[in-house]
Amino acid sequence: MMSSEIYWLTLTAAFTVLLWLPYGYYRISRNVPKIGFLRLAANPLPGDDPFADEWAHRAYRTHMNAVENLVAFAPLALAVHVTGAGNEITAAASATYFWARLVHGVFYTVKIPFVRTIAWTTGVGACLVLAYQLIM
Repeated sequence: MMSSEIYWLTLTAAFTVLLWLPYGYYRISRNVPKIGFLRLAANPLPGDDPFADEWAHRAYRTHMNAVENLVAFAPLALAVHVTGAGNEITAAASATYFWARLVHGVFYTVKIPFVRTIAWTTGVGACLVLAYQLIM
């Protein structure tokens, strides 16, 4: 049976993977007609600006931020699962992390900074709860 921590980790990882879709679609739809697919698929050249529109750059940063934060959450959730340290607190912290990342992703992309910051801080707090449960 899948633990709550693994369930929420799986949803978080899937969400993180899907976050490339908005800016990926943007880059393809905007640039393929201008420069062709092969040039788009190549490494960027110095001075290339892949995101002329601000929202697309924010969508890219949303994805990068999710990847950067998954690096902290994933090992903690896996450690809770492997050590059998899971309980209602770790399950709630894992669910909180997922929902915080979802809120962060939406509000980062649509440029609402205060809510985005609260969501990010909530996600960090959820990671700290998992760490505390592991070491205590």
